[in-house]
Amino acid sequence: FLFTSPAAAQETSGARVAEEFARPALAALAQSAEALADAVEALCETPGEPALADARNAFAVTVEDWGQASVLRFGPLAADNRFERIFFWPDPRGIALRQVQKLLAEEDKSATIPENLAGKSAALQGLPALGFVLHGAGADELAREGGFRCRYGAAVARNVADIAGEVLAGWQAETPFATIFVAPAPGSEPYRSEAEVDGEIVKALTTTFQYVRAAELLPPLGEEPKKANGKRAPLWRSDLSFRLMTTQIKGARDLLDAAGYSGTLAEDGGWIVDSIDFELENALRMLDEVEGAAETAFKDEADRGRLNFVNLALDHAGHLVSEQLSAALGLTMGFNALDGD
Repeated sequence: FLFTSPAAAQETSGARVAEEFARPALAALAQSAEALADAVEALCETPGEPALADARNAFAVTVEDWGQASVLRFGPLAADNRFERIFFWPDPRGIALRQVQKLLAEEDKSATIPENLAGKSAALQGLPALGFVLHGAGADELAREGGFRCRYGAAVARNVADIAGEVLAGWQAETPFATIFVAPAPGSEPYRSEAEVDGEIVKALTTTFQYVRAAELLPPLGEEPKKANGKRAPLWRSDLSFRLMTTQIKGARDLLDAAGYSGTLAEDGGWIVDSIDFELENALRMLDEVEGAAETAFKDEADRGRLNFVNLALDHAGHLVSEQLSAALGLTMGFNALDGD
């Protein structure tokens, strides 16, 4: 048996990530998702403009907390399709919109019960579906009557809160996953060594950069301005597209910071983390300078230039992680962020 003292365990990148990033980020998501569920339920009970505004504000907070936590696309969040059930995206064929509109038209009452909803299509269960309920065509009726649309929205919000709670529980100290992530050992699954944990962290970073670029930025940008379509961005109806991207990038930056590589790499490797941070700060600065709403920004010449810059900065950051950081950590060359789960 391999015994690891608490002090030694705290020195692993996995221990730092669990304690300094994963648990706080997931606790924030669980808390805001619970508040969102309460806000939508309150809207159904007492419809009105103030209640609708409260629900929409709670939705925005949950989206931001989701962006931060979503970089943990492994372990508890990857199990049982939880990532897709919270955030069904990309959706190039508009499956979610069609399914949600069909459900609203048919008023399938089974979808107003969170336990039943959890067994339905992932496209009906998560934040994009709730975004349409709260901001899509017909959403203004929520301020007048707490009918089927509101009850379905409440079930979606409660379902998201339930899933967020499950993910947080899976990361708690002493749980099987967290125990191995913090202190991997030969013969243990899914991590047999600290190098394998580092590989998971590197994969999470590169996957986040690829996801933001390939699923959220490039489709609405199109190859040229006349092919741009802001309605291909996630959550464009609520104008939360860029806030989501911002928190995803901040989540990746915070994950990298929590891993502590700037202090554990050899002296000549410190520049790698600094370079990644530089690219991410540039991406965040440009996102902050986007002036238009998602629906129009991708066509606007100035905003389009800023968004293209964000794309390039994330591409550079991804290469730095997958090539330079992985090599400095002694990970196998040819490492691919999209291999496996």
